[in-house]
Amino acid sequence: MCMFKKVSKKLFFIFNCLLVLCGQDLVQAQTDIRISGAQAGFPVAVPQMCDQGGALGVAQKIPEVISKDLQISGLFKVLNPASFVETPGKCSGAEGTTYTDWTVVGAEGLVKGNISLNGGVIKAELYLYDVLQQKAVIGKRYEGAEADFAKIAHKFSNEILFYFTGEKGVFGTQLAYVGSVGRFKELFMMDLDGSNQRQMTKDRGLVFSPHWSKDGRTLVYTSYASKMPDLYTMPSAGGTATRITKRPGLEVGAKFSPSGDTLISSASFDGISKIVLFDLRGTILKTVIQGGSIDVSPVYSPDGNSIAFCSNRGGGPQVYIADADGSNIRRISFAGSNYCTSPAWSPKGDKIAYVCRNAGFQIFLTTPEGGSPSQLTFSGDNEDPTWSPDGRFLAFSSTNLGGGNKAIGVLSLLGGRPTRISEGRSDESQPSWSPMPE
Repeated sequence: MCMFKKVSKKLFFIFNCLLVLCGQDLVQAQTDIRISGAQAGFPVAVPQMCDQGGALGVAQKIPEVISKDLQISGLFKVLNPASFVETPGKCSGAEGTTYTDWTVVGAEGLVKGNISLNGGVIKAELYLYDVLQQKAVIGKRYEGAEADFAKIAHKFSNEILFYFTGEKGVFGTQLAYVGSVGRFKELFMMDLDGSNQRQMTKDRGLVFSPHWSKDGRTLVYTSYASKMPDLYTMPSAGGTATRITKRPGLEVGAKFSPSGDTLISSASFDGISKIVLFDLRGTILKTVIQGGSIDVSPVYSPDGNSIAFCSNRGGGPQVYIADADGSNIRRISFAGSNYCTSPAWSPKGDKIAYVCRNAGFQIFLTTPEGGSPSQLTFSGDNEDPTWSPDGRFLAFSSTNLGGGNKAIGVLSLLGGRPTRISEGRSDESQPSWSPMPE
């Protein structure tokens, strides 16, 4: 489960131009920073950056975003800026850095940068320093619009995570989720760090179960906008929603197939929910799971060969797997609970997260073969798990993140505690994690 290595990594940094922001190497160096365990909490300082002209606000915001990213990763202990000895925003390169100012506060890693802003264009040089060895181990140069400061920060956070784990990070991805607006439920979106929250629908009704297309361009969800619980699609960038089903029953929990040309969803027929396959115009192609049980919450395996779903066919609701054609059904939830639901298949296909009632609702993790699960949460209500595109994080809704309301949190499977990312001003639930941006 843990993807980083306990021994030191020696990697050269050769990066290509980024799609949105061009990043260039400033350091070609071998790396020797070590993390000694999944929950080591590698101490890193991320101070205010150097303003080289007109960029004071951005020089303060970029380290704030990087700090939140590193905290979410579960690998780092981000030190409190109030403890720093160095003057905030001090301009100094590797040669001019007083490393004892950082060892005295317990930092082993140090993120610094030089930022300028001219004509609405940011130029940023960002570095990761090994404090103990007193050298820079990552250096990147970025350029972009002033509004892109968070993208710059996320991209450098991904470089830091790649340095330690050998895999790219997921900072810069987004979460679609359901939020309360008075007595209504609407579709919202936010960046992974909880910033840039915006309301996507104004249906003044109930919205449920958003899900992303594989290319990240489209969302499918259930809405009562037409007074009936139908499926809708909407561009993930925002815009006009399209109603794709117009039948009397309830369709909920729709998800795109791996090929992207069909939707698998539960649909009610005379009050009984069945798992069916729709085309993108809302026409039912077939009933996937046969029988007289109530079947809901379907999700494809990444290769499209299997389906996980929730069913009461054995009595209380449990999680099952079937082949894609509905055959070879077998139960995989064995958490000692009589109520398990909400399966979420990991992008690598090797794990399935699901929710069981057990002193509240808790999240469990198992393999597609079933067997003894691992319990990930232990108090409060924790529901609606959704995987990051790299399979190293789970987002979910929880009543156990502070604030009194249900909020969205992220748990790193690399270690650490869940991090609350949504504001939690009203109940927020049913997150769906976007693919990596193109």
